[in-house]
Amino acid sequence: MRAAGSVSGSAGVASGHRLATEAGIEALKAGGTAVDAALAAAFTQWVVNAPQSGPGGEMVALVAEAGDGNGAGGGVHVYGGWSRAPLAAGRDGAAVQEGGDREDQEGWPPTSGPRNAVVPGALRGAEAVWKAHGRLDWTNLFSGALAAAAGHTVTPRMAEVYERVESRGHTDALRRMLGRGSAPPAGATIRMPDLATTLEMVAWQGPDAFYRGTLADRLVAAAYEEGAALRHDDLAAVEAAAKPALRFEFDDIVVWVTGAPSQAAITPALLAAVAPGTDPASRDFAETVAPLTEQQLTEFCARGPARPAGTAVATALDHHGLSVTVVHSLAGVQFGTGWVAGGTGVAFSNRVGTALSDRSDLPGCNLRGGAVLPHTLSAAHVRHRDRPGWMTLATPGGDRQVQWLAQAIQRFRQGAAPADIASGSRWFVCPTGDRFGVPAGIGEPWYAFAEPGIAWHDDRDLAGYEVRTTGNAGGGLQVVVSGGDPDLGRRRVAELASDPRSAGAALAVE
Repeated sequence: MRAAGSVSGSAGVASGHRLATEAGIEALKAGGTAVDAALAAAFTQWVVNAPQSGPGGEMVALVAEAGDGNGAGGGVHVYGGWSRAPLAAGRDGAAVQEGGDREDQEGWPPTSGPRNAVVPGALRGAEAVWKAHGRLDWTNLFSGALAAAAGHTVTPRMAEVYERVESRGHTDALRRMLGRGSAPPAGATIRMPDLATTLEMVAWQGPDAFYRGTLADRLVAAAYEEGAALRHDDLAAVEAAAKPALRFEFDDIVVWVTGAPSQAAITPALLAAVAPGTDPASRDFAETVAPLTEQQLTEFCARGPARPAGTAVATALDHHGLSVTVVHSLAGVQFGTGWVAGGTGVAFSNRVGTALSDRSDLPGCNLRGGAVLPHTLSAAHVRHRDRPGWMTLATPGGDRQVQWLAQAIQRFRQGAAPADIASGSRWFVCPTGDRFGVPAGIGEPWYAFAEPGIAWHDDRDLAGYEVRTTGNAGGGLQVVVSGGDPDLGRRRVAELASDPRSAGAALAVE
């Protein structure tokens, strides 16, 4: 086994945290599939990347089956554990208590807090993909997570994240999760006893403990006491969605992406607008793709998730050629809404605060009780048409995900090395209104942000967008690539890469 930005082997895992990657590797060594490995890594991320992901959020898994060895690829499917708005949610995002008056409540949508809490779907999504493709016992998938919850060391990267939690004012979330009201420094050992208890119950009793059992009682009691709209009916109704991935054909590649309610279908639209040989770091690429990105994201907000069309990622490959990428999120790097249900260690996704608006011109982002919320979570699988070779990938990054996936796929179709696909210079466009991204920023000025290495990094203008420079655009691509090398006996050879921006790790086994 080797650890680096890029590694090769017959199986492996790449994620945004080394402990999560190691948990996935242990699942592979125990005889698990790529799905077992990716879920073991993801559950560990719920602890080591707790401000960004957890059981109170959403999850989507894209699974690509191996080909038949004669050039024919297998199927690509998506398992969605999407979040929903609570049934009792009104315009203000919360149930009106008896005698309450919506007119007296804070304007909607609030930026954070329990009123933004969603009905989380992550565990149902994980359960669905595990039942379809897993081999290990469900309980075994939580070994890494429980070990980390008992105590793990804060990395420099996560120390920065915890500082953002504190600066946002979510000190109560820190107290409830870590037993301290300030950000832990790099090198500190932290423990999450409430989250450990929750995960242990889910590990032994299954997801029903969360949606229908004792945990559901605790979550609903906390919600009622602190002003969230979540109720038993909401949790009991959660189901996963399983369907084939959306397929898009180009002259040189075929691309599969997650479908609605995800924005991921924007990525193929961006790729269709440029020639296969256009450098994604070039001005030509950006001048075409940047305005189209703004148009597509704005239309998504207007049409909503029915259009066919802060986060963590774990990507894995097994010895049989099955590849999977799991994208899961709390929709914010500050424990999502900043509300942790007392005594449970469960932070709730802020998808209401980041994806919804009460604007009449953006009906796709208007709140409807019980509705699946619009999502940024995006994942992709790509295959060459004229030769062997494929890639499975995803990245965190909100509305920037679809842009970075397009840039990564463009590099893949040009033959870039996996490490360069994951770490290559990137750029994005977005509005900078009260919140970072859409829909809140629609109508605000949009800007083009570029890292060093982008051809127009030092220019003032790009296709009408003011250019702003950044040393680190963010994100964290986790990639597995097969170059079409012949099988070694029964084992396939592939390469995995972890974006250094995420300070994670890729590990492979022979």
